Amino acid sequence: MFTRRSALIALAASAAALTASAKASEIQPYDPAAAEKVIASGKPVVVHVYAPWCLQCHIQAHHLDGLKDDPAYAGITFFRVDYDNQKDVVAKLGCPRSTVIGYKGGKEVARMSWGMTQGSVADVLKAAM
Repeated sequence: MFTRRSALIALAASAAALTASAKASEIQPYDPAAAEKVIASGKPVVVHVYAPWCLQCHIQAHHLDGLKDDPAYAGITFFRVDYDNQKDVVAKLGCPRSTVIGYKGGKEVARMSWGMTQGSVADVLKAAM
């Protein structure tokens, strides 16, 4: 028999599962120690160098937001570098704003700057897989 209580429990379990899966593909603020740890593990990583005032960055972010939940890219850890407030990271990465970098096996495997098509962003994600 399906009671109100069991319905609420099922609803809560579904919400928890959705929350957990949503967090798995969230784009995290770039933390050097966390990013280096994941990259060193060999797992796929995508880093987006982003400035809030940059049109290209917004377009890339839109594409990343749409692609990050695609099952084809499950397992990628996403980080976003704040171009204005993480100049040390930007210098270390040696890139301009509006750059998407893919890592696989602990090494950089793809880099794209200024591209604004979904395909140009997806190419970096594919390389990281």
